[in-house]
Amino acid sequence: MKELWVEKYRPKSLDEVVGQEEIVERLKAGKTTCAIALARDMFGEDWRQNYFELNSSDERGIETVRTKVKEIARLAPFGGTNFKIIFLDEADNLTADAQAALRRTM
Repeated sequence: MKELWVEKYRPKSLDEVVGQEEIVERLKAGKTTCAIALARDMFGEDWRQNYFELNSSDERGIETVRTKVKEIARLAPFGGTNFKIIFLDEADNLTADAQAALRRTM
């Protein structure tokens, strides 16, 4: 299966996210890439086992927090680590009720 160009050349670690300060400042971009690079650095090859990404633009209601986020939070971390990462992309789109439920979950 062919990989998308942006995925193929996405930085794999935080060390690879360099020299882009001006671009990131202007576009306000790179947050997801940095989160994935951080997960790769912290968890190594098994990073996908401890990194969960939800797009809050699509799934922004309280039910998402009550079901998906709580379900992920209940899972034991993989590979001997004592934590996992739940990345909420576009978290500013969460409803007020979903934000309140998320605060209680954390």
